[in-house]
Amino acid sequence: MRRGNVGNDRQGDGPEGGPRSGRASRWPRACLVAVMGLFLAGCGPARQPAEVTPQPERGALSTTVPGPAALVHEVARGKGRPERITYLIPGALSTAHVFGKLRRSSGPGHLVMEYRFPGLEGQPLDPPMRVAEVADAIARHAAQYPGARIEILGFSTGGAIAIEAAGRIGPQRTVRVVVLSGVTPFPGAYESGARGMLAVGASALTAGSLAPRAVWGEYYKVLLYGYGWRKDPTIRRLAERRAARDRDHLILPVKGLGRAHTGDLLRWTLSPAAIRSGASILFLHGSVDPVFSPGGVGRLVKRLDATLCVVPGGGHLMLVTHPRIIGRIDAFLRGTWQAEECR
Repeated sequence: MRRGNVGNDRQGDGPEGGPRSGRASRWPRACLVAVMGLFLAGCGPARQPAEVTPQPERGALSTTVPGPAALVHEVARGKGRPERITYLIPGALSTAHVFGKLRRSSGPGHLVMEYRFPGLEGQPLDPPMRVAEVADAIARHAAQYPGARIEILGFSTGGAIAIEAAGRIGPQRTVRVVVLSGVTPFPGAYESGARGMLAVGASALTAGSLAPRAVWGEYYKVLLYGYGWRKDPTIRRLAERRAARDRDHLILPVKGLGRAHTGDLLRWTLSPAAIRSGASILFLHGSVDPVFSPGGVGRLVKRLDATLCVVPGGGHLMLVTHPRIIGRIDAFLRGTWQAEECR
């Protein structure tokens, strides 16, 4: 494992007794799934569409299950047959719009694809996200272009999908992966959920309300700058200003979105294929990320023989607080930022 620090890229206000009956035994897990849906679903940076895709009328439901390829969508294509394919996988309660300029094709031969979470951007809420299914879809799509270089960018929940997709594509292909503020395998989601219960509860007390937007607007400050955001007057002002600006644009974990986006993370474990992927993998993680601790990510990095770059002062939403990080991601995917530059 190679580990280092990335220089501070923050730009101030720049652009998560006796035997029980079957029903009783399922109750604790159902509660935790709901909590995870609340906590991990805080992965969506600001300026996202807040509405949930309406479900079709019961009589209009299709009995045809879409194939795996329908899980990834083309967003930009340069002229000619693809020689470079970039897959963008956002976090729960967010869309690939968080990746900014990386959604655009860089020129001829560059194809950009994205995953869209259930209930957002016209996608049905059911079925929920399944890490293995989305990873399979990406690998199947990549197989259609055997000569193309593959790049996969996963943010938060999307990091699990990115890692598993690289494993399914396999070491015979040139694959570069960036995991930004990434999730960790079991029991990582459970540990994060336990911390999140306290954080969301504290946010509700501070907000003086149980209204989702009020609670999430307060918890958003923790996602931006970590649990200690109140300690530094400058950071506190930035957090307050950003939260006030973005409050009405946050995607909330309501109408089943949180569960549909994060429930599968509770049982995600690193597959043997992912460990043997042979991909060049870079983890970019904030030093004060309140969702997934740098220590847990470090253990995952070691198992994957990847590179970990810790961003000083970075929280969970570095695409919001450290917008220049997009340039570093693009440089790594292009092969112009090497591992030894991680410091």
